[in-house]
Amino acid sequence: MTEIEFYKKKIFDKVSITQIKTQYPDSLDSIKNWEKSDNYKKIQKYKSNLTHKFKQIQVNLNNDELYKIVIWMYNTPKVCYYCSLPESTLEELHNQQGYINKRYPKRGKSLEIDRKQANLPYNDIENLVLACYWCNNAKTDTFTEDEFRLLGKEIKKIWENRLNRQL
Repeated sequence: MTEIEFYKKKIFDKVSITQIKTQYPDSLDSIKNWEKSDNYKKIQKYKSNLTHKFKQIQVNLNNDELYKIVIWMYNTPKVCYYCSLPESTLEELHNQQGYINKRYPKRGKSLEIDRKQANLPYNDIENLVLACYWCNNAKTDTFTEDEFRLLGKEIKKIWENRLNRQL
């Protein structure tokens, strides 16, 4: 059993730890470590957040589709596709006087999923990117991916100016 297979069985398929240990007796130490790992908690959090988000926007995904998106999100570098803002910098921006978005802290604490082409479904992984709150909010369904990548370069300059460093 691999670590990713463990997460799928435990978090998505909701197989009990006892059943997993019974099925994979040679992996008992690994299973114990995986269950206590930060990766396990991170994947649980991604699943919970995405389930909530998709419910809000009335997108119905089956368990396998949700799993693929969560694993994609887990493996994707945590940088805005459009302006290159690292997720680790979001809190720093929010702590600056006068620059907090009106939806913070509900939105803006982490990168969000954006569809490069808004008319394609969320289960098309090739169409998904991570975007900061500001890029995701500004892009809406109005701009194409290429148009917004141009705008993202300008947004990046603004962030570099506000942060007083290169991204």
